[in-house]
Amino acid sequence: MKRAMLIVAAFWMVCAATAWPMDQIKTSTAEKVYRGKIIGMSATAISFEGKDAPNEIPVNEITFIIFENSPESLTTAQRDMIHGDYEKAIDALKKEITEDKRPEVADEIKYCRAFCTAQLALAGAADADPVDAAKMLFKFIADSPNNFHNLKACELMGDLCVTVGKFADAQKYYAKLSAAPWADYKIRAQVALGRSYLAQGNAAAADKAFEEALTLNASGDLAEIQRTGARIGKARCLVLGGKVDQALRTLNEILDRAEDNTPEVNAMAYNAKGTALRKAKKPQDAIIAFLHVHLLYSTLPDLDAEAVANLAQLFHDTHKPGHEHDMREILGDKYKNSRWAQGVK
Repeated sequence: MKRAMLIVAAFWMVCAATAWPMDQIKTSTAEKVYRGKIIGMSATAISFEGKDAPNEIPVNEITFIIFENSPESLTTAQRDMIHGDYEKAIDALKKEITEDKRPEVADEIKYCRAFCTAQLALAGAADADPVDAAKMLFKFIADSPNNFHNLKACELMGDLCVTVGKFADAQKYYAKLSAAPWADYKIRAQVALGRSYLAQGNAAAADKAFEEALTLNASGDLAEIQRTGARIGKARCLVLGGKVDQALRTLNEILDRAEDNTPEVNAMAYNAKGTALRKAKKPQDAIIAFLHVHLLYSTLPDLDAEAVANLAQLFHDTHKPGHEHDMREILGDKYKNSRWAQGVK
């Protein structure tokens, strides 16, 4: 899994630095970039003409697309998005207009802006309003129902709805994700649904959603990532139910394979472990768990915000005012409007 991510990064650097006179598609199932022409697009597949390329590429296999004649600002923004530099991506597109551009390129610019604004809003960035982000995503979803980003936009819209407490609306968007024709997306939808129940404090409903995710059969790295997310979610349910030792066993098993996990999986697992250790009245061990996220995975804003908020409270409880001040300052500077910052007293 880690090797696959490195391959994607390497291909991106080569492709983005070269002005290829054709569309380029990288998938999770091929170690080469398909070059040719996109002749059709829907929310679930790309129709493609190119040497040694399939005629149809399912959306769930697509890692990225660089469109022919994309402006440099767009390829820069796409690269920044991969690295989690959402503010830089927005800045790169600040002066880019969509008029008179190929429709796919215009949609890509709109999606990048909406995606980055939503990610910043989810993290609680001071200058990112969840309502504004939701408006951008809603417009993209409505205006571009056949765009290959549509399902991911629905998932992100669901996440934004959870952030602002509109849980019924979140379920509607996750249902669109669940209706996709691939088992890994159905698993993804169940995991997202489970997290929405956790945000409501409904451990029983969350556990049921995570368990359903684990019963769905699907092969490949993407499905395995989602199953691991479901196991982390179930561990959080165990913590809410007071079964901390059982939760920690699950989380330690996941973290024992840290080198094979994605950064997001590791960050989620460490945050869940920190929460379990706080519940077990082990503040020093909890600090170590949350510091793993803050020091190693700070490019994942929402997960870093959760870690920093917990660290602020833990440093207060363990009488470390200097460290507490540092964490509160980060919350105020980077994650002022996050749901995690709101819970810090």
